[in-house]
Amino acid sequence: MYIIRGELYLEKSHVKLLKNEPEYVKQRYHSVVTVLSPNSNVTRQKAAQAIGMSKRQFQRITKRFQEEGIPGLRYKSKRPRQSPNQTPTRLEDIIVKVREETGFGSLNLCQIVNISLENQNRTEQVTPRTVSRILVRRGVIESEKRVKKDWKRFEWGHPNHLIQADLTKFNGIPLLTKEDDYSRRGWAIRLTNQKDKTVVRGMKKLIKVRYDNLLTDNGSQFSRRNKVIREYCEKYINEKHIWTSVHHPQTMGKLSAFQKGLKRFLHHKLGASRDIHEIDYYINVYVHWYNNGKYHSSIDTYPEERYSGQRDIKWYNHLVKSLKLEDILAIKSEG
Repeated sequence: MYIIRGELYLEKSHVKLLKNEPEYVKQRYHSVVTVLSPNSNVTRQKAAQAIGMSKRQFQRITKRFQEEGIPGLRYKSKRPRQSPNQTPTRLEDIIVKVREETGFGSLNLCQIVNISLENQNRTEQVTPRTVSRILVRRGVIESEKRVKKDWKRFEWGHPNHLIQADLTKFNGIPLLTKEDDYSRRGWAIRLTNQKDKTVVRGMKKLIKVRYDNLLTDNGSQFSRRNKVIREYCEKYINEKHIWTSVHHPQTMGKLSAFQKGLKRFLHHKLGASRDIHEIDYYINVYVHWYNNGKYHSSIDTYPEERYSGQRDIKWYNHLVKSLKLEDILAIKSEG
């Protein structure tokens, strides 16, 4: 026995070992050591009460200390040793692989994997919550607590009533994106540069019909003083060109979400690559999936369905084949 700075220790090495332990472990240690000391008059009942335990609990940790040493004083996990309802490893591997290939969130991964299971005539299904837990457990994403806020949503009344447009970059290469405010239908194209004439040419390629209003930020390509964008609006806009408030990016939050999803997907597939042919290819893959296969809970449907009244029901086969995932996800014959 050793007394160091008024505290009792069984061994000198325990002083160093206890430095990195939580405070509750140190308290348990000193109470247990007090009882185990040969000349101690402290009963186990009093030692247990001193640290807020029952006598039975105290006896249990004392036994664990004698068998395991200081680690035996730590809290033990209450997680069951077996999980009979745990998702099969084979299915977890598929979920993780599809996540790595696409970067999609839990809801969309759940949808894709369940379609694959149905195509194989399997009865098992996964939920978005299950997918999220699998990704956390596998270390693919970190578990985060999200603060819920009450958002007031605004949307224009019908397709082509308001089109949002903005520029972004992927690995330094400019991308032009547009989105219909009512339906969330998105468009995207790679540009050779960010000059105003190049941007306007891209806008014409993305949407070839007239629409009511255009919403943009205050960048030079969309400036009130820019003659090129004014001429475009005179030809393609029925009503007016609207500019966002300065330092208020939330105005174009829907388009911003579309851009983030697109760039996340491109990063998963291309990393730091600047191959323009691959960028074009995967932009088309993402946009087709986004408009036809991504369910939006805020509008209770799919973007293309709300925009044009019909969508490509073969979007799943298109996605699987485009990403070459036939060996992971099952598809049905189109014949």
